[in-house]
Amino acid sequence: MADEFYDTQNGKKKKRTAWLIGCSTGAVVIVCITLFIVFGGFAGLIALFGGDPEGLTVSVQTPSSDVQVGDTFKVEVLLTNEGSKNITVSEIQLPNDLLKNALVTDVDPQGDLGLDYGDQTAYEFDLTIAPTGQETVVFTFQALEAGDVSGDLDVLVGTKSTNTSIRVVISSGTASVGDDMSQDEIGEELIPYRSVVQIVAIVDIDGDRVQGWSGSGTIISEDGLILTNAHVVLSDRYYQVVDLVILITIADDQPPEPMFYADVVQADASLDLAVIKIRSALDGSDANFSAMGIKPVPLGDSNALQLGDEIVIIGYPGIGGDTITLTRGEVSGFTAEEPYGNRAFIKTSATIAGGNSGGLAATPQGEIIGVPSQVGSGDLEGAVVDCRPLADTNRDGYIDDSDNCVPTGGFINAVRPIDLALPMIEAAKAGEVAIIEEETIAGSQEEYNPEGNIILSDDFSSNSNNWTLGSSSDGSVDITGGQLVIDVNMDSYIIWSDLPDTYDSVIMAVNANVLQSAFDGDYGFVCGMKDVDNFIGLEVSEDGYYGIWKYLNNEYYELVEWAYSDVVAAGGPFSLAVYCGPDRIALAANGVLLAETVDYDYTPGRVGLIAGCYNYPNISIGFDDFTIYQP
Repeated sequence: MADEFYDTQNGKKKKRTAWLIGCSTGAVVIVCITLFIVFGGFAGLIALFGGDPEGLTVSVQTPSSDVQVGDTFKVEVLLTNEGSKNITVSEIQLPNDLLKNALVTDVDPQGDLGLDYGDQTAYEFDLTIAPTGQETVVFTFQALEAGDVSGDLDVLVGTKSTNTSIRVVISSGTASVGDDMSQDEIGEELIPYRSVVQIVAIVDIDGDRVQGWSGSGTIISEDGLILTNAHVVLSDRYYQVVDLVILITIADDQPPEPMFYADVVQADASLDLAVIKIRSALDGSDANFSAMGIKPVPLGDSNALQLGDEIVIIGYPGIGGDTITLTRGEVSGFTAEEPYGNRAFIKTSATIAGGNSGGLAATPQGEIIGVPSQVGSGDLEGAVVDCRPLADTNRDGYIDDSDNCVPTGGFINAVRPIDLALPMIEAAKAGEVAIIEEETIAGSQEEYNPEGNIILSDDFSSNSNNWTLGSSSDGSVDITGGQLVIDVNMDSYIIWSDLPDTYDSVIMAVNANVLQSAFDGDYGFVCGMKDVDNFIGLEVSEDGYYGIWKYLNNEYYELVEWAYSDVVAAGGPFSLAVYCGPDRIALAANGVLLAETVDYDYTPGRVGLIAGCYNYPNISIGFDDFTIYQP
């Protein structure tokens, strides 16, 4: 007897909770009204919010002479309590004109970045000063842009504040950030760490913009072109990238600072290479990237590399620390891949942390010769050791370790040669935009047409083959109008219908058509089904992806990760075909082989058809002309 036609959920999907601005505003209004009454109307409010903090004196020390662009300088705020009670400083507000010309690289004691008040930006503290006591808060800056900067610095104690004027003069001079790298001395080892950036992908999760993952990249032009890996900057089926944040390293012993937004201008998912370009500062103003004075890394010749040549890897590891990291190694070999030739990958003896993916592989003379690539080739791909699931990818109702994670760690030892990136770099410099998400290498699409002895065929004129049918509030399976129709009414839900017999190795084919779209729904076959906790799914999706996955003892695993394909993105109806057996698991659409793999846990089982919803509900899929072949 077949199992139930749908997979019962373990629980409801967790939704994010957001505080409403209106509630917060209302709370503020209530507090203000209460204070208004307690303190005696407007006079009370003026007494409450006005005046200097009792007993507090503030003096500010700024550089005694001009500083130059690229210099590090300090602003010291001396706080003295001349009163008879403790004073607790909650904020120091710096003038925004200063923050536009200089970057805060350190605050001692530690302060948290607070609100932007328009003319000033706050740094938050919990700094208590006893009577007759003193505290000094030191802000360390990196001068970015020339200017005669002046403004007000406010210190907040409770609801009272004291105001002090400050002035800093920044000259253009001849210095620039990065001049400590002697890049004109060929033969001397160069460490162009300031030309390597961290890239943070901002993704959309249930309408919220959150940090998804990070990688590295290398600045290759003075106007802000950055070379990196495609998987660092492109969306996948589960995580939609909505923006890219660029972090710049000011000092090699400090974490990088978020400074810019960037856009993808060139990307090739097959090569796993991309070129992005800085778009704006984080506040939306012009980027003015040239003011950073960061020199682009010169392009080297990866074809000139020989076994044993030294390689320097620079990037942000993602595990074991936040600061930029240098790893040394040597060329240990080359890996061939069609159609890229015998040097599709450079193998290196260096063990590279996964966050370096997209970063800089350079010669000792500071020339870029390749890009460390998290998505390598065959045995070059390292295991991910640190992942953060952000979405309910397996549709079990929970976001947990069973879901597809965002890789934040792992180790790699593959480098994409710079020569393969040259056409993309030239196109980006010419202002051209091209994003190729097709994972299948052009020209190498293998044909796949099912053949063998037909052992079952069904035109769905009746249910003579005893498909599992039924309906509930979650969806239904029915044979109607000469089709087997699966309706799914819930998001993050799958429904299937299976046949009663068990098959070992089997080929299946069917015509599938979307009758009602859910925009990102998926559909295809199931095979090797023992029960609701053990089966394999082979599917295509409405938004252009394909994937092969399985449940094993109610644990979800991806045999072939969801990948984009132009064949699927062109839209249906599709003629779908699969092979399921202990020697091979394969999926094809319209006569093109999309993916194949091996499942070493494969066991004979029932077969059937499946449809599901992901972010949105209410999909309807019609299946017709189902055939089973004996291989």
